[in-house]
Amino acid sequence: MRGSSALLASAALRRAFARPARRLATKDAVTTKEPPVWKDGRVAAVCGSTLTMMTGHGVATPCVPLLATTLGAGAADVGAALSTFGLARLALNVPVRLAADSVGRKPLLVGGALLNAAGHAASALAPDATSFAAARFVAGAGSAAYLGTAQVYLSDVAKPSQRGRVLGLNHAALLVGVSVGPVLGGFGAELSVRAPFYAVAGLGLLSAVHAFRALEETMPTQQKKTERDEAPQGRLRDVLADAPFASAALAHVTTFALRQGGRNLLLALVASQTFGYTPLQLGQLFGAMAMADLLGVGPASWLSDKIDDKRYVVCGSLVGSAAAVLAVAHVALQAEASGQPDQLAFLGAVALWALSTAALGPTLPAYAADLVPEAKRGLGLAAFRSAGDVGFVGAPLALGLCADAFGAPAALAGLAGASVASAGAFAVLNRR
Repeated sequence: MRGSSALLASAALRRAFARPARRLATKDAVTTKEPPVWKDGRVAAVCGSTLTMMTGHGVATPCVPLLATTLGAGAADVGAALSTFGLARLALNVPVRLAADSVGRKPLLVGGALLNAAGHAASALAPDATSFAAARFVAGAGSAAYLGTAQVYLSDVAKPSQRGRVLGLNHAALLVGVSVGPVLGGFGAELSVRAPFYAVAGLGLLSAVHAFRALEETMPTQQKKTERDEAPQGRLRDVLADAPFASAALAHVTTFALRQGGRNLLLALVASQTFGYTPLQLGQLFGAMAMADLLGVGPASWLSDKIDDKRYVVCGSLVGSAAAVLAVAHVALQAEASGQPDQLAFLGAVALWALSTAALGPTLPAYAADLVPEAKRGLGLAAFRSAGDVGFVGAPLALGLCADAFGAPAALAGLAGASVASAGAFAVLNRR
């Protein structure tokens, strides 16, 4: 009996001493969490340059039509000056990403910032509307080189478990720049309509110097050989043939259509024509939407990294956006019918619109980067970004024609239908 009691006591002691050890091991496991993404110097360097570049872009935004008008440009010339920037990005996205996969990331980050600076300096010095539009194209080419390569660079350095948050941080830097920039540009234009373009050129030069000093090359050394041996057309065809990637690209087109065609065109028409918004009030409305988008980036990035099945995030955001767009159309139709606009209902629908699109910004690029093999990441993200630029350039034209023919509420309803169709395609093509 005594022997068995001793054995039982010994076993109890071993269990008692083992429990704290297990608790200690758990505590150690908790303390070995991945460091925050913003503590990575490479991520901070790229996001800092993105903030500088996009602040410069925002500074120039309100001054482009003003300077074009002072150069004797008509309405069509002003439109050309506004569109050449986006057209340059659309035309150069794929060539830039091919270069990123062949010559490396860092040369394009530095060269893109320099080219952007040169384009804005040329804009400030332009003697006529034609040369001004050409200078805007050069600036757009620099923007395509830098922003496109920045996405590839961040996808290289980010761990798969943190990619959504890394790209979300860069997206937040972009949003801060385009939100703060127009305010600074308005103050600068009070001094001289050309002064903001000189300031943007200086910011572009600063971004180039910062990228040259702070960034290291991230392209795998073996990739240069494999990329030379494979035809670009074949690689692009392989990327686009992937059904999940194609559905992500379609969702990206819809995201830009919701923002550029829906928010910047149709919402502006409804707010000004139906609800009587002044230019100042419209600017405040868009500023509030941008701030809501910015505040949603952090939670959306975290959600993107934590949820493996991206259908919940992407489809939920697209369907929510469709519901918000339909709500705006319904409120506008009621206001037109009754002659008594419901401002509270309108602002509620606008708030839902702003919040529903916040998750798409960081989630879709991170998902596209995960789908593309590392050796084809530059080209794959180029095709993905070009899809967004198709929505950026094409959606305002298509929705504008629809609004002219059938009215803004009908165009909003069509946009909502396209959002639901895009969500359906993403859900079907990304089945597990």
